[in-house]
Amino acid sequence: MTSVIPLAESPVCAADPYPRLARLRELGPAVRVQTAFMGEVWLVTGYDLARELLADPRFSRRGPEENAVAAVDSDPPDHTRIRKLVGKAFTHRRIQSLEPWLRALVDDMLDELPTTGVVDLLDRFAYPLPIAVISELLGAPAADRVDIRRRTEKILAGEVAENREEVYARTKEYVVGLIAAKRAEPGDDLMSALIAARDGDSRLSEPELVELGIALIAAGYATTTNLVGNGVHALLTHPDQLALLRARPELIEPAVEEFLRFESSFSAAGQIAREDVGVGDLTIRAGEVVLISFCGANRDPRRFPEPDRLDITRSPNPHLAFSHGIHHCLGAPLARLEARVAIDALVRRFPDLRLAGPVRWRENIMRGLHELPVALAPEGDR
Repeated sequence: MTSVIPLAESPVCAADPYPRLARLRELGPAVRVQTAFMGEVWLVTGYDLARELLADPRFSRRGPEENAVAAVDSDPPDHTRIRKLVGKAFTHRRIQSLEPWLRALVDDMLDELPTTGVVDLLDRFAYPLPIAVISELLGAPAADRVDIRRRTEKILAGEVAENREEVYARTKEYVVGLIAAKRAEPGDDLMSALIAARDGDSRLSEPELVELGIALIAAGYATTTNLVGNGVHALLTHPDQLALLRARPELIEPAVEEFLRFESSFSAAGQIAREDVGVGDLTIRAGEVVLISFCGANRDPRRFPEPDRLDITRSPNPHLAFSHGIHHCLGAPLARLEARVAIDALVRRFPDLRLAGPVRWRENIMRGLHELPVALAPEGDR
């Protein structure tokens, strides 16, 4: 069955996509829809099919006309080589070593929030936090954080060609300069480690280093900004779950997983069939685009009981917010760490935290808010 859904009304990019995704899921795990920026695509809303196709080697993340420089979204064997080299630098130990510094940074940022009036928590906290973290991780000077935000913030505007091109050009200019600085004066940081990473005779080329640096800054910033913002908003609109987290702070880890399932930072991911692929009684033809709806898959009632209910104790919680298969998000451990530390500290520090105005969802492939107005002090102290 073919459904024609203009992008502005698409369940991929709607402010509230879930009712339409549920209706489409009733038609089958995959349906044909019309989008403004991809043309006709297969939209996958069922969890089992989404998980299967994300790991299917017959699909590619890149079209034949896209940038030929190997990167983390390349197909094997380039993907295998890149991930192996990156794994030598982007280690679990390196990420975990950030935690004491991250806790101090979060405390400092919360100290600077005004305790009277209304605060936009996105602008003052969820935006600058991941920029500070990725700057520290890559070895970028703290003084560059404002510049990095200026160069990358349009990534949150989603799949608009002008925004993608502007973000890419601005971020590339910065990354090229950072790589040159680290070649001249290496440090104990991720960019220096990526420059030095070797696997036998293999190492990252200059264009590959640039592409990887762009991906780490832009994608990491957007993912974590939305994760923190969406997670706080979910708690503030579900006071029973906020009260439970305050009573049992050890639930912060499963809570972050539930935030990822409940409001994924990316609403969908596209991939292209490299050959004809049979899916049940459907055939996806070579060259056709499949759009995997994370929002749809993560609310599939066949996999998640009461999927529209926020439950910070949910277990198991095998959501697909970070994708699946060989393209599982490289920065997932870092995003989880940032969200866990940030939301835990915020909830502990401000027992009277509450929404202080309406919010607007971004209606694009990035699932996040335009703003998050909150009050931090008791009602009478505003």
